[in-house]
Amino acid sequence: MASHPTTPPRSTAVRVGALMWLVQPLYIVCELIAAAAATAYSLPDNTISDLGATTCTTIAYPYGDIPVCSPLHLLVNGAFVVFGLLMAVGAVLLRGWLPRGAAATTAVVLWVVAGLSAVATGLVPLDKDLDLHVLVALPAFVAQPLALLVTAYAVRRHRGLSLTALAAGALSLVGLVVFVVRTNEGELGGLFERLALWPGYVWPLLLAVIVLRARR
Repeated sequence: MASHPTTPPRSTAVRVGALMWLVQPLYIVCELIAAAAATAYSLPDNTISDLGATTCTTIAYPYGDIPVCSPLHLLVNGAFVVFGLLMAVGAVLLRGWLPRGAAATTAVVLWVVAGLSAVATGLVPLDKDLDLHVLVALPAFVAQPLALLVTAYAVRRHRGLSLTALAAGALSLVGLVVFVVRTNEGELGGLFERLALWPGYVWPLLLAVIVLRARR
């Protein structure tokens, strides 16, 4: 039976890429597990990076000194690295499923940038070098909402997938803007940071399911 025009045939590489994206939401699970084990940690207020601190120390944020102590920092930093690599490599492998054109290629590049930024974030915990940590983490904040929005355009013929990517991208962009605007405020910083980043770990699951269920 012929493939649906908006659902290109699967190849082994594409299937592997889809599997890499299928597990992306597990990053959030790792984060929540680490948050539950952390000392005096607040999901709405504390940053995600606080969970990656390798020592029990105090971080000098613009809004004040914040004590951090994360017993499961290895889980969080490892999740940054592993799921960042899966995001980047998965995007490259999924290029064969996406439509031809500059939009799809741009989307793949943005996903790769977001993934590699996550990897670097896990390799440079904030208590080791705060300035470098912020520098390597920044690309992910910018690339993920853009990746979602550009992907939404690239797959626009697949209406449902495109609309969910658009919604996720808009949500991520709002989270990013509010997070940046409130840089000097500690309250709800963790909430808006997660609003900026979590959609980029959840939406790939939808694309992966569609790819894996596609008919040859």
